[in-house]
Amino acid sequence: MRYYAMVRDAAGKRSETLALSNGATVMDLINHLIDLYGDRFRGYVYDGEGRLIDYLMFSVNEVEIRSLNGLDTVLRDGDRVLVMPPIGGG
Repeated sequence: MRYYAMVRDAAGKRSETLALSNGATVMDLINHLIDLYGDRFRGYVYDGEGRLIDYLMFSVNEVEIRSLNGLDTVLRDGDRVLVMPPIGGG
């Protein structure tokens, strides 16, 4: 796992290695992170209505999950997951 910007602040670290059960998805990972880091992390990934904030970007092995199976993307041993806000420029 690599965290960027506000998500890094919620986790209190830049990166870590996590163990999940076989067949775990990106959504399972999000729920695991909420269990680990509590309401502060939840506040960065969910809005006030309990919906996942759609501007956060999740990638698995440098591929954005929208190009895969979205939140249902199955994670495998050794996958590298990044969580970051969108990158803007100007």
